[in-house]
Amino acid sequence: MSDRPRRAPRVVIVNINLDPRMLDGCHDIQRVTRELVPGLDAPIHPWPEAPDVVRRLRPDAVILGPNETPFPAYPAAFDAFLGWVRRRRGPTLGICGGHQALALAHGAPIAPVHRVPAATTSYAGMPKVKADVRVRLLGDPDPFTADLPDEITLVASHVDEVKTLPRGFRLLALGDPCHIQMIRADNRPLYGLQCHPERDCAVPDPAGRRLLANFLSRVAGLPLA
Repeated sequence: MSDRPRRAPRVVIVNINLDPRMLDGCHDIQRVTRELVPGLDAPIHPWPEAPDVVRRLRPDAVILGPNETPFPAYPAAFDAFLGWVRRRRGPTLGICGGHQALALAHGAPIAPVHRVPAATTSYAGMPKVKADVRVRLLGDPDPFTADLPDEITLVASHVDEVKTLPRGFRLLALGDPCHIQMIRADNRPLYGLQCHPERDCAVPDPAGRRLLANFLSRVAGLPLA
């Protein structure tokens, strides 16, 4: 029997904000995932560092956090990051902007939910979906949605949405006015969720934490508290 100490469970949270100082969303994800998995190592790293960090740390999973800037404002280097996302094979969850980045990496268009011109440099002044929303699961058996009812309530906060299902993905849940709420790659454990499972709804609903718990335990194989 080996005396080597067992490595702590690890999830790398990728800050995909253009400004790396914008960390509120990633901090919320970090806090909740640490509450769900005892002793979880959950470092936050900016997107330019993510490929090297993940290669070095070899985490059990990767979470792509939300963002506050339209993707057209990002530098050309972001395309290389999207290429890395496209090649991911290990458990990966995109949340809000991270969900959109996952879809963008696989060729799906991103545009405003409402009928307004697309943002190019800032979301300031644009109509935003910002409320508790009802999300309808489509009943496709999947570890990510295990033990959840057909309809759940999650917190939405976004201007843009994924307009078409990425090639090689299937739709797990629908919503209104944002249609594509939850996606999964056909042959890889890559998930996207438009809403914020790390935030508490105004009307208590444990579905957000259940989704995160399912990703961490059933998808990434980590022990829950």
